[in-house]
Amino acid sequence: MSNLPPLIWTEIGRKPGKYALNAISINRELFPDLERILIVNSKYRNEIPKKLCTVVTEEDLHVGPNCRRFNEISKSWSHSHESYWQNTTKRFFVIENYMLQHNIPKSIHLESDCVLLSTEYLTSVFQDPNWGLRYTKQADLSGCASILLVNKIEAIERFNQYVLENWQKPDVTDMDLLGNYVNIDIDSNYLPSGDVVNSDIVFDAGAIGQYFLGGDARNNRFPFSDRGRISTNKGSFYPVNYRIELMKKHIYLVDIYNPAKNIQLGCLHVHSKRIPKTYSQLIRRLIRESNSNRGRLWKLGRLDIGVVCERVLSKIARLNPKRVNSDVRLR
Repeated sequence: MSNLPPLIWTEIGRKPGKYALNAISINRELFPDLERILIVNSKYRNEIPKKLCTVVTEEDLHVGPNCRRFNEISKSWSHSHESYWQNTTKRFFVIENYMLQHNIPKSIHLESDCVLLSTEYLTSVFQDPNWGLRYTKQADLSGCASILLVNKIEAIERFNQYVLENWQKPDVTDMDLLGNYVNIDIDSNYLPSGDVVNSDIVFDAGAIGQYFLGGDARNNRFPFSDRGRISTNKGSFYPVNYRIELMKKHIYLVDIYNPAKNIQLGCLHVHSKRIPKTYSQLIRRLIRESNSNRGRLWKLGRLDIGVVCERVLSKIARLNPKRVNSDVRLR
């Protein structure tokens, strides 16, 4: 059995998509000895393959005081994505509830579109007791929980108390809170990511997966998973000068101009949500895109037929006034 704590995924307020189940399946394929926990709403419990992971329903968890206070806060937003940002932050309280109820002192949380690729670095990190939280950096003042390590239950409780103190600020999101928190909590820090890649490994906060495999076509007017996106935000990881290689059963970013220089890829944040069922399919796709001529057609990406179908079905659903939810999701 692995010495690492369990992997925890949360799918709060929505049905787990096929991409999320495929991501968990790949992690099971790569690390069969790791315990896998998926927290979902009770109405989706029976839709998860039994052999994939341990399924826990949010409704079966005791609601702790931090989570209760979060649920009671009324927050105003200036845009229409409030339910998304509400749930991306609520997950931290759900993780706290689960860890407290099941007496789990440590955990590894993965976002549903993030695939863990290596465990050696994480094992070495968890051997050190003198820290609380570790997660990825997307840019200056912008953190990301594509992977979030919890080394002490008190650490996630403290972070959630910080969230409660700042949640009513206009349009503040979990990424803002994570980005600010590393500057005020001495037990919290970034994993090698963004521009703090000071080791031989990098964890993807969205920059690498989005650059090579595209973004979510749902966010685009024309439903293409456009590739080649580069963040202009200071402190982001710059993937342009790299290609992907499989070496000694690990995935590496290899410098195009200096092949002797390479960085192991610790996780891949597949922003496009187009995650296949197997590890080999995912890596073949990643290597193929990294070796492509990165011109205009490559950057345009591929038409996402799933999103096209979603939009057509959603439009038809909106014609039915009795239908409560007209937002159709196929993956």
